[in-house]
Amino acid sequence: MSTQERLRESDRIWFDCVVPTIAQKYPGCWRSELGTRRDIENGIDYIYTEGSKEITVSARVWKSRPAPHFALRWRRTKYPENGLEIASRIDAMKRGEEISDLTMEGFLFLNTLYLAIIPTRALYTAIDGIVPFLSEFYVTNDPGDLTYFKRAPFDMFPTGSISKIIEPLRTEP
Repeated sequence: MSTQERLRESDRIWFDCVVPTIAQKYPGCWRSELGTRRDIENGIDYIYTEGSKEITVSARVWKSRPAPHFALRWRRTKYPENGLEIASRIDAMKRGEEISDLTMEGFLFLNTLYLAIIPTRALYTAIDGIVPFLSEFYVTNDPGDLTYFKRAPFDMFPTGSISKIIEPLRTEP
């Protein structure tokens, strides 16, 4: 899939699988920021509103066995000069720019949603300065173009700082 196709597929999975499954905890409205300034410049994927409360969210959903870590894009072989989400979020925090309120990392596995939620500032504050030492994995975009992710293991965060939702998948009727 092209990058744009992957992004559209991600939105489809979010709204078809994740939103109905977490509706009891998040009964408000979700809006995609795909392609907007907030998405491109600030890494905000979704806006969640409930009454007058607005929460910005960076999210990733994998169709795989759940893993006990947050996966953070570190570098891409096609654009080695570009800092990806790790560099941009840490830089944005240091400059006082907007970043998402929450980061959500989800896995769809055996008809179940596994979702970990952490305040984005807590996530990037914890990894600042230790990024080179975090383990990594890669995903192939196209032949010869890899995106490397760093793992921020759940056990590096204080107890209670990560909320978890594990629920059977629900979909909209």
